[in-house]
Amino acid sequence: MEPVTKFIDHALSEEKPFLVWYAPFLPHTPHNPPQRLLEKYKQDGRADDVAKYYAMCEWFDETCGTLLNHVEERGISENTIVLYICDNGWAAKSTNAKDPNQRIWGSFALRSKGSPYENGIRTPIMVSWPGTLKSGRSCSFAHAIDLFPTILAGARLPVPECLPGINLMDSNARSSRKQVFGVTHSIHNMSPKNPNETLQYLWCVESEWKLILRYNGTDTTKYKNVHTWDKASARLYKIQEDPSETNDLAMQHPSIVERMRNDIVQWQN
Repeated sequence: MEPVTKFIDHALSEEKPFLVWYAPFLPHTPHNPPQRLLEKYKQDGRADDVAKYYAMCEWFDETCGTLLNHVEERGISENTIVLYICDNGWAAKSTNAKDPNQRIWGSFALRSKGSPYENGIRTPIMVSWPGTLKSGRSCSFAHAIDLFPTILAGARLPVPECLPGINLMDSNARSSRKQVFGVTHSIHNMSPKNPNETLQYLWCVESEWKLILRYNGTDTTKYKNVHTWDKASARLYKIQEDPSETNDLAMQHPSIVERMRNDIVQWQN
């Protein structure tokens, strides 16, 4: 953490505003947490890969505490916006052991990292600004695209109307958002001049429903096994009742599939 805290101290000594982007490798593999943390999460009936992952998350959390404590010790908490986001979800392989498709992959659980399923995309987004924001929890939709408008609003800079994101500190903006959309491409494949060439999924979530549309973009890496098992062109879930996405309702509700498909097409265009 020393390079981070030194940079903050340097900015303060120069009386200049600063931006810290803290993106450590934790809790990515290898999962090799300190024994003191691993022992906290070992228990009967819990697989070792799950316990190690939980311990890695706490190890990462400790480093966040170091960073936030430094900000507080320097007396700048109330003049510092802190934003937290994950780049993706992740689930241990053992949690998906009953899925016969898991054998073709063999690494982390399918339908987690690199996928549009809940274990892959539904992760926390947090905003902290002591003295300005009250503590609380919101069930409203939030998205990575919201970070830039939120930073602009906090810095009292104009937010361009063309931006698709919202200011997450604006409760009216959060409550008025009825849908959120996303895209999943092939992992480690990219075509800068033709991004749709590697398209694997488009998806939409609204209050009750989640629609996932399957595409078959180019994938030349071993990571293709993350999605090649998925043959359905569309999957529909009643997401509040079925957050584990175990009951595909696309065949029972074709009108909902069509409506949400049109919404996705309109969003993409």
